[in-house]
Amino acid sequence: MKRLRGMIRLIRLALHVCLGVCMTVLFAGVWQATFYPRLVRWWLSKAGRIVGIQLTVVGKPAAEAVLMVANHISWLDIALLGGVANPRFLSKQEVRQWPVIGWLAAKSGTLFITRGKAGAAAQAAATILQALQAGDSVLLFPEGTTTTGNDVRTFHARLFAPAFEAGVAVQPVALRYPGQDGLTHPVVPYVDQQSLWDNLKALLSESGIQAEIHFLPLMTTTGIDRKALAAACEQQIRAFCALQP
Repeated sequence: MKRLRGMIRLIRLALHVCLGVCMTVLFAGVWQATFYPRLVRWWLSKAGRIVGIQLTVVGKPAAEAVLMVANHISWLDIALLGGVANPRFLSKQEVRQWPVIGWLAAKSGTLFITRGKAGAAAQAAATILQALQAGDSVLLFPEGTTTTGNDVRTFHARLFAPAFEAGVAVQPVALRYPGQDGLTHPVVPYVDQQSLWDNLKALLSESGIQAEIHFLPLMTTTGIDRKALAAACEQQIRAFCALQP
């Protein structure tokens, strides 16, 4: 049963990716400011449903341009968040090289940065600032890596600097994929040395995966420094990601 479920979902997902390519070829750059972003949001939300995710959303994404910060568990985070909000994501440059997916991400407005090189932090800050000043919301994962989701790692405060420079608020976003024991569903985390293909196969074969997105209240950059703001966002998100039976 699991194998059959996985095969059916894989076929549907492959067809959905082909549809995304066709949509991008036809509409990206033509109605970039209006129609195409709505198509991208629909496509991402549909991808999550094809994989079998049952999503619950609490709260609403900010209507104005903000810096969104979230905990990071899986590549699924991007599909689910992009399906209910309309932020520009910050991603590592390696993703841009992924076949098809990297191209789709670039066309949908993903911001790419090169990690591990001199000046990478400054480049990331400048890229985020430019997007915020253009009126776009940007979503990033301040932990800097994926985790099991059962706790939240330290948020890197330097990534919050563009919000201060642009004078925009910060919106914490908490992600959960609760399993039966209240901890993260074991097949969801994309961590360690697991390949993307192995993670995808496990997800496609599984049934009843729950996901929660909590859009938390906006936090101002006025009267607080970036380290304190990063810590406050981290604490708020951790409160939602703690064990919840």
